[in-house]
Amino acid sequence: MSSLSQAASSVEKRTNARYWIVVMLFIVTSFNYGDRATLSIAGSEMAKDIGLDPVGMGYVFSAFSWAYVIGQIPGGWLLDRFGSKRVYFWSIFIWSMFTLLQGFVDIFSGFGIIVALFTLRFLVGLAEAPSFPGNSRIVAAWFPAQERGTAVSIFNSAQYFATVIFAP
Repeated sequence: MSSLSQAASSVEKRTNARYWIVVMLFIVTSFNYGDRATLSIAGSEMAKDIGLDPVGMGYVFSAFSWAYVIGQIPGGWLLDRFGSKRVYFWSIFIWSMFTLLQGFVDIFSGFGIIVALFTLRFLVGLAEAPSFPGNSRIVAAWFPAQERGTAVSIFNSAQYFATVIFAP
């Protein structure tokens, strides 16, 4: 009887971990959207500082979206092949590094700045592409079918939370 109650207790603890998982997904998604939004928030001031015209900034702004679309299917394949934990870790690490590097584009001048920013924004988009497929995969693994809609709505709400937190 004692071993049965211990087993039931460990199952209960294991299933309660899913709530921490969805909190983690909410936090990561908030940072994900914060990284996306930083350039659009700082873009006009940055354009003045580094001498970019509106057309150049348009290319820089669109780079993320192009890569994000291109990276969705390969990102899903990577998640299926290597697992959510590994792909998510590297995705977060890589997109954070590329976001950080954007602060140093002023070492270039003229057209080099546009190329550097476009490239870095493109790479951030590629690195972030597995995040939403990863979130869905994690929710499917950790939540029973009758709780998945709520879990998905929690991590999806993080995109709007990020706007509130990161926007001026």
